[in-house]
Amino acid sequence: MDSALVQAARQIYRFHLQHRPDVLEQPPRGVVIHRRTLRGDLIFSDFPILLPQETFIPIQHLEQVA
Repeated sequence: MDSALVQAARQIYRFHLQHRPDVLEQPPRGVVIHRRTLRGDLIFSDFPILLPQETFIPIQHLEQVA
């Protein structure tokens, strides 16, 4: 998996941990991230629906120490 995607997804996840703890009442399944813009959102469903230019990064990849 592209390290830039994982790093961007990790930043999105950390932002929500620090600034939006209310959103994390239910643990997220991961982050869906756009491969070109590196913008993304937390995903809480078991089966995310992705656009062709998006990648799903599971929460296990985000919690690992880089």
